Amino acid sequence: MSEPFPSSGTAPVARVVWTNPPAGVNLDSLQLWTARHPLPIREWRWQAEEEPLAPMGAEGTVVWRPKVAKPPPAQAALEIHLEAPLSHRLGHFLIYQLPGLSWRAFYHVIVRNMGATSITDVQVDIQAVLRLRNDTDAAFPRAQVSLYGEDAFLLPPPKPFGLLDVNPDSPLAEAWLPPPAAEPLIPAVYPFRLETALPAHDETELSFAHVTRKPARIVHLCDSSAVPSPSPAAGVPLRRLLLVQNTPAIGLGIPLPPGEADVHLGTSRNVPIQTGHVRHTPYPGTLQMDMGRVPAVRAVRKAAEWLPQADHSRVADFDIVLMNDLDAPARIHVLERLEVSGQWHLVRTSTPATEQQDALLYDVVVPANSSKTIQYRLRLAAGSI
Repeated sequence: MSEPFPSSGTAPVARVVWTNPPAGVNLDSLQLWTARHPLPIREWRWQAEEEPLAPMGAEGTVVWRPKVAKPPPAQAALEIHLEAPLSHRLGHFLIYQLPGLSWRAFYHVIVRNMGATSITDVQVDIQAVLRLRNDTDAAFPRAQVSLYGEDAFLLPPPKPFGLLDVNPDSPLAEAWLPPPAAEPLIPAVYPFRLETALPAHDETELSFAHVTRKPARIVHLCDSSAVPSPSPAAGVPLRRLLLVQNTPAIGLGIPLPPGEADVHLGTSRNVPIQTGHVRHTPYPGTLQMDMGRVPAVRAVRKAAEWLPQADHSRVADFDIVLMNDLDAPARIHVLERLEVSGQWHLVRTSTPATEQQDALLYDVVVPANSSKTIQYRLRLAAGSI
């Protein structure tokens, strides 16, 4: 929910008093926005009459009486203190969640110009809709719709039972530690501000993005977490991704919420070739859609043993064989996760790589009906695991 507040007063505003907030409001979701930016909130508290302190007992002893927290009265006022003053010339919005209101996003995608000899550069049509559910007794005839929520797909997958992490700072028996808990997701705000009617106990469908015949790219992802080492000799099929730039020129240019997606080819619009999930897409960013595994594009990973060196460091050689049986060139993004602890150094690589804190990134184009091998060597500093 969003409530607008016009500009007022003659001095900067450091405190906002919200009178008559709705019952059941989720204050953990409370945010204060200007027309474009959120305003950090330092604290909030209910305005209520102060209760008298507990009386002193005989000889100055303190009498302790447990205080039971009471819910705020129906006509309470919420006092909100800002981290920094807000200009009195700017209006602002209060954004919050109410129980009984929910939303889901759906993406209907049509891929065009995808042929046997050209799969890299294609065109797409995208129809994005929201399904808004109002399970409350109240109707909202002219609701301004913005979204608030998190993408559960951003959480890391759970580790298998019994799998532990190694503590590199301790060589003792306590080196085996439970895996660290995943950090909580930070909800995102999608300030669409689309106007629609929300009848009580009903569902409403609302379009929030429409793209027609805009350029897109198709890539294949070789993620080391999905391609084991050593791999089967025939290789592991890679996932195909459809990438669309989130820009105004494409017809988007807004943060896109997570949701379900179905992908159709231009010649078979009635039956989707793939269904999946669209993750939260920031602006600017890239919209990614999973088109499933492709048996004709595969990868094989190989790793040699770590060899000790005279300076007590260790080195190992790694090979990644990328195979393309298509009649068209295939672009492959390689994400090589370095599952090592300690300081490492890329000694050499046959293909230019982008180094991250714990991974190597490659962007390779494999010609039609051919293969390409990436070779690199890593050095681990002395004492690393």
